[in-house]
Amino acid sequence: MRTTAIITGDIVDSTKLNLAERDIMINALQAIPEILLPFEKISMEIFRGDSFQIQIPKSKIAAKAAIAIRAWLRSQVELSGREPLDARLAIGIGDTDYASESLSTSDGEAFRLSGRLLDKMHKARLAIATPWPQVNEELRLSTAFVDDIISSWTQNQSKIMLLRLQTAKSHLELSQILDISRQMVDKSMKSSKEELIESYIDRFEKIIIEHSVES
Repeated sequence: MRTTAIITGDIVDSTKLNLAERDIMINALQAIPEILLPFEKISMEIFRGDSFQIQIPKSKIAAKAAIAIRAWLRSQVELSGREPLDARLAIGIGDTDYASESLSTSDGEAFRLSGRLLDKMHKARLAIATPWPQVNEELRLSTAFVDDIISSWTQNQSKIMLLRLQTAKSHLELSQILDISRQMVDKSMKSSKEELIESYIDRFEKIIIEHSVES
């Protein structure tokens, strides 16, 4: 069976949002498939208004997709002096035993790992579970560090990092697209720990390719 990735997520502190902020949240969630289109066409379902599930056919890009989702959410309008819009994301990687037209009625290892992982997450906003204990052990600490980095991104840093993830353009090209100085992009990328994020993504892809079947 083919390895896939399931991301199960929910918006942090969604009950504290006012009506205008909930509109921002819903619009941001509905735009996620388009945001991820530069990586891959994904399947997504939103439920209970603030929760969602995404299937990433190519599991090796799941970490990159999750980081892009959080960058997208954190790039939205600031919320009444509170932290930016954000989500807890649980990535489950494994086989899919039963695939239906709806993610909610599909089943398999990836679905179960993702759902159970989200239930166990507390303050963490990014976590990964795979069928391979040695992979889980390696990713546990590195993912925690990346989670902490993303949680410190400002709205502007999130916008720049999202564009970088989507296009892989140079700092000069990003500055031209965003109509800001090259120095501002350089400073933002440095404070966003761009190199560490890219190293993490590269390592994640390598590990998943080594252990999974993606044909």
